[in-house]
Amino acid sequence: MFKKIVTGSIAMIAVAFAVVIADDKQQVKEPEKVELPAMKFDDVNEVAPGVFFRYSSISATDKTVPFGGSNNIWVVFKEYVVVIDANFPKEAGDVLEAIKKTTKLPVKYVFDTHHHGDHAWGNTVWAKAGAKVIGQTNCARLLKLNGPDEWTKEQKKADGRKDIKDNELKLVDESFDEKFVLDDGTQRIEFLFLGHAHTAGDAVAYLPKHKLLCTGDACVNGSFNFMGHSNSASWIKVMEKAEKLDVKLVCPGHGKVAGKDLLGLQRRYFTELRAEVQKGIDDKKKHEEIASGLEMNWYKEWTGKAAKENGDNVKHIYEELTGKVDHSKLGFRTMPGGLTPAASALAAEPSR
Repeated sequence: MFKKIVTGSIAMIAVAFAVVIADDKQQVKEPEKVELPAMKFDDVNEVAPGVFFRYSSISATDKTVPFGGSNNIWVVFKEYVVVIDANFPKEAGDVLEAIKKTTKLPVKYVFDTHHHGDHAWGNTVWAKAGAKVIGQTNCARLLKLNGPDEWTKEQKKADGRKDIKDNELKLVDESFDEKFVLDDGTQRIEFLFLGHAHTAGDAVAYLPKHKLLCTGDACVNGSFNFMGHSNSASWIKVMEKAEKLDVKLVCPGHGKVAGKDLLGLQRRYFTELRAEVQKGIDDKKKHEEIASGLEMNWYKEWTGKAAKENGDNVKHIYEELTGKVDHSKLGFRTMPGGLTPAASALAAEPSR
């Protein structure tokens, strides 16, 4: 049973996506039906024993919907709480208040699924609450390299957010390369780096006991993919690795909770988009022409937005496939002398 916390009464809906992905070479098992919580923005649901999901506002089609940052998940251990994604500072404060309505235990750790502001800038709030920040090695480096300039730029905006102006950027305290585990006998979280996906520092939080996967922006439920820091070919492989995990429930970085089939939908988008862009390149088309001719009707059924409207994604893949993207530099600010972080002393910092 899903327990709705903070607002409303208990609501449940049985959902299974109608889209099943298959081709001539692959037999795909029909997705297992799972019970999903019916949620409204800012709702909190207990999606597994001691595991809470807060649904943050976002829309790919309605510009009047305020962007509330990332979704948040928190896991209640015996003596402390672990939060997945830091969000923005203002929203981090909202989440902290929501947590207090579910437990009196302190927040000990917050996990940044990647370095983007809506997933990491709230670190400052969690640190003040006594938490340590965990992140994958590349996430830590990206936040250290790019964070200060981006934070300062946001502070200087005349109409900038007060929560940015009144705080300071907080970096990652504890970084890891491939895997970092928290286990106290009652709860277990495995933080896993599966490869370059949405960013070079993406990591997911896997709760094997509950068969639950928190994906950050490596997998979203809706038309929310920003590909500017991504490696689309690697991203497909990351989704394939995620699909091999024993998962029933996916808590995405943006959009509603879904079943495991969401991973397949996300993979299908990149797979088909790459194929369509390559076909356009072979036909000597520019990326604008390729975008305008996209069909992918199933994508609109899933997200509510036509794939042809995601011109930036088409452009990114176009540049990848025409050799104009150096994936080793994506998201990394160029260092003095033309060095990238991979070639700098920063890249030699050991993981802890």
